[in-house]
Amino acid sequence: MAHDCTDCRCTPPIRADQTVADTARHDAAAIETLREMGINHCCGAHLTLREAAAAAGIPIEALLAALNDRRRTPA
Repeated sequence: MAHDCTDCRCTPPIRADQTVADTARHDAAAIETLREMGINHCCGAHLTLREAAAAAGIPIEALLAALNDRRRTPA
């Protein structure tokens, strides 16, 4: 039986110090979450998630929860 990382927690969580670009590059599903939360993954790519959340006026905890929860939810 093949191992499917979307169903477990072996993938490291997304962290506040990662850039928007790194997050989008390593997890394509994150782009939709970023967009839904008002973060532009193109213009804001150089920002850390903490900086992007502050610029969008959302708590970093809410952004990280949304990004990490989406990774754990099977498609």
